[in-house]
Order: sequence, then structure tokens, then C-alpha cells
Amino acid sequence: MQELAAEQRADGGWGGFHGVNTKLKQKIGTTEVAVERALALGLEAGHPILEKAASYLVRLLKKEIPFPDRAEKNNRWPVGERLFVSSTLALIQPEHPILDKERSLWLEIARRTFQSGKYNAEDEIRAHEELTGASVKDSYLVLSSKYQLALLGSIPGALPPETRKALLKWLWNKPGGIGYLSEALAHPPPAGQSGRMDRWLASLELIGRFPSWRDFAAGAIQWLWERQTESGLWDFGPRPALLWHLPLSDTFRQPQRAFDWTTRVLILLQL
Repeated sequence: MQELAAEQRADGGWGGFHGVNTKLKQKIGTTEVAVERALALGLEAGHPILEKAASYLVRLLKKEIPFPDRAEKNNRWPVGERLFVSSTLALIQPEHPILDKERSLWLEIARRTFQSGKYNAEDEIRAHEELTGASVKDSYLVLSSKYQLALLGSIPGALPPETRKALLKWLWNKPGGIGYLSEALAHPPPAGQSGRMDRWLASLELIGRFPSWRDFAAGAIQWLWERQTESGLWDFGPRPALLWHLPLSDTFRQPQRAFDWTTRVLILLQL
């Protein structure tokens, strides 16, 4: 938490938002990562770090301040920029009224994409042609991205049941998993792959925001219970390279390492 506070800027952000600015010598690479890190450490929305961050995100959405990253030269970037910011704010203050417009947009895109009862890439493309003007094929605007899922799952029950069921079924069987995490939900990573395990748990946490996710995740939940040690803990190995979720303790040596993994698993199992 001290690193988060030390590197947070006066405006409430952490320099780069979505892309890492390698010229900046800091441990927290982006505002996105900083917010996820703060929440993983258990900070509440009312904590000064997150209050300051939320104010920054609102000002970005209102265009009172410029987006800090260099704009991509394509028709996706204006949509992506607002998606990155709104999904990050939804992690802190999901019911903020400024999110209503953004959430409504993605709810409609999801409805149109799954109107046949299953994922249809052509329907998704047409939805964007009519609603955003952005090209979507093979990009981060496809609905399997972690940003859309964070926003759509921020209000329980926002998605109609049939759309939600089709979305979860598609995600659960998608070989590449959730965008930016890239771990197949239906297949736990092999032993010794702590980075992959961290991303797999993060993927489950994302879909755990949606009611009825356990209808698809029963096998994964059983797999986790079978990995509980005799002492009642979980330990999936060394600290992952990325610092989004772990470590939670000041050190990642035993027994703190097992305590940190166990915290991740127990939070997930309570969703």
C-alpha cells in the first residue's frame, strides 16, 4: 500500500493509464494496475487512495482532463479509451451515475451479439457499426475482454438471464479465455505455473461477478477444493511476475505465501 500511495500522482492517477510508460521509473506501471492492486490488498472505496483515483477517473470520463496515453490511430481508440476508464471506475464505484451511459452501450452490444442464443461475431460487428462506428474483429473490443466483463458484471443482474447464460457458456468454452488474461476457464493450469494460476483465478473472479456462474464453474470449484492441503490452505507456488493481485503480505515466503494464495481462493469460493 505504501508503494501505491507513494507513486500516486497529485491528479489521482499513476502516470500511464492502459499502456506502460517505460520511461517512468515506478513499480506500479499504470492506473489500471494500481486500482486492481489496491482492491486486491483490501482497500475499500472510501480509502483516500481509491477516492482520489475515482475522482480522477470521473474527470477523465467528463473530458475535463486529457487521457494520458498516446492515442492509437484507428477507429477503435475513442471507444476503447472510455471502456478502459469506465471499467476501472466500475471496480471502485459500480453505481456511479456517470457509468450508466457506458454500461447501457455494452449491454446493448451484448444483447445484439447473443440475440441468437449464442455468440455471433457478425452480429457483434454489426452492433458496433451501428452503435460505435468502431471495427471490432480480433480486437480488444470483442466482448471476451476483461474490460467489458468488469463493466457488465459490476451490477449484478444487469444482463438479461438468457444473454448472461449465452455469454458465460461462450467464455467458459473459449480456448483463449478472457482477453488480457488468456487462460482457458475450463482447464486449470498445470502445477508449477504460478503466473498462469494467478491469471486463471483472476478470470474466475471476473465471471464470478455474474449470477449463475457456478452453473459452469462447478468442475473448477471442485478442482480447487481437491487442492486444499491437510492444514486447510492452498499454495500454488512462487510469486507471479505481475503485481496485480499478489503478494498480499509484505513477503511471499512461507507461510505467508500459502496465506496469500488461500486468501485468493477463499474470496473466490465465496462469490
